[in-house]
Amino acid sequence: MATLLRDTVSFSKQFNDAFPTIVFSAALCTFPAAISYLFLAYYGNAHKSEKPSTLPVPAVESWIPWIGKSVQLMRDPLTFIVESRRKYGPLFEMTTWGSKLIVATDPGMLMSLEHQCKDLNPSTSRVDAFRALTGIHNSERMTEVMGTRIMPVSSKILSPSGTLKSGLMETFNERLMYNFDVLTAELKANGPKTMRLSDFISYHLFCASTNSLFGPTFPFDSYPHYAVISSSIQILHSPMANWPFVARKARRARQGMIDALIKYTEDWWHNGGQIEGVSQLVGQSLIIMKEENLSIEEAAGSLLISLWGALFNVSAMTYWLTAQLLVDEKIYTNLREEAVDKHYMEAPLLESAALETLRTGSVPPPTRSVDADAEIVVDGKRYFFEKGSRIISEMSGYHYNPDVYADPHSFKSERFFDESLPRPKPFGEGHHFCRGMHLAKLEIKSFISHTLKHFSLKVVGSKELPKLKRAGLIPDVLGSDNITLEISLRD
Repeated sequence: MATLLRDTVSFSKQFNDAFPTIVFSAALCTFPAAISYLFLAYYGNAHKSEKPSTLPVPAVESWIPWIGKSVQLMRDPLTFIVESRRKYGPLFEMTTWGSKLIVATDPGMLMSLEHQCKDLNPSTSRVDAFRALTGIHNSERMTEVMGTRIMPVSSKILSPSGTLKSGLMETFNERLMYNFDVLTAELKANGPKTMRLSDFISYHLFCASTNSLFGPTFPFDSYPHYAVISSSIQILHSPMANWPFVARKARRARQGMIDALIKYTEDWWHNGGQIEGVSQLVGQSLIIMKEENLSIEEAAGSLLISLWGALFNVSAMTYWLTAQLLVDEKIYTNLREEAVDKHYMEAPLLESAALETLRTGSVPPPTRSVDADAEIVVDGKRYFFEKGSRIISEMSGYHYNPDVYADPHSFKSERFFDESLPRPKPFGEGHHFCRGMHLAKLEIKSFISHTLKHFSLKVVGSKELPKLKRAGLIPDVLGSDNITLEISLRD
């Protein structure tokens, strides 16, 4: 014990004698390191300050958890988007039904985001749409085949030059005129006919579009199934689709449409038979689907997706233009006179009115999901995009911007006589824009021109434009219809 105490005292004395030397040596070693650290820290911060700091996307304020601004978006989507853009800028975030939604409202913005970030994925929203429209739960394979094989083919066929060469408009007009000849005979026999405007537009576009894509052997009598699906798309996209009694009619109609498409394809699918008059687009799509070993049910579901994509936006925009001309006598008269004198592809007023319809109308916005946390620069500012968020390209905020379009809330059929105005972009942009937008515009103009050339249209009751209903991101234009139409032969 004494030895241990003596050794401890001796060590303490030696340490005290050596302490000044230890401190001095440590200072000599530490001082350069400290100077180096301070230099690197300053240099690093100086260069770091040159990069924009990361910001959260401006968030629309809401005091209601989970629901967020869902009610306002459904009640008056146009006002909500326009006011939010004015308050928060061209990019803002909102909560709707528990999901974070980032809204991009300027042209080129979605394309810029896609160029900067490879983790923006269109497939998630497509899978949801496929599942809702077909009832096929495992729809990932269908989505993959559509995105990787069929869309590149459709891009060529549905390009501006490809559309003109494809013969799609010839077969569209052929069936449209057949329908109008049948309607003309009925009006001659029975006099004027009264119907909802949306029924008139939806039925004749269905027949003309399906003839254009699928040929004359398509089961045109499946229209009642399609009409139910079209009016129930919001329910089919919602959790209520699986409730026993809520969506029973919609599920039956969906299955009826799938069965009709299976019957349409089964001879070719199983026996190598021919499909009379089928378009190049549908014919090549079927070949690809068989090569990829899809089942005939999956192939029918994919055809239903194509049919809905070809019809939904065209029907909505055609309805909106027809409604505008019915409530404005001047537009109706001028377009009617032009329809007699000019072909729909060479009618300047119809072209301008169609563009104005694309500006003021509403279609489902393109959607991307953010698959990983990302930092993306927008207008010189670096924003943080959280994994799991969804981005939509909603152009109504831009289309109703008074700095771009004067008096934006007025429908002006002659607005786009001014060729310096930017053209509307309702069908998306970037890598995944709507391939059929050129065909859609031609079909809208053809339908309006042929209708005005052959018939007289009159509103029964109040001449008021419908107030647009919306469920989530999908505008229900046809379901908002409040116009009763009286149709008669043109004098």
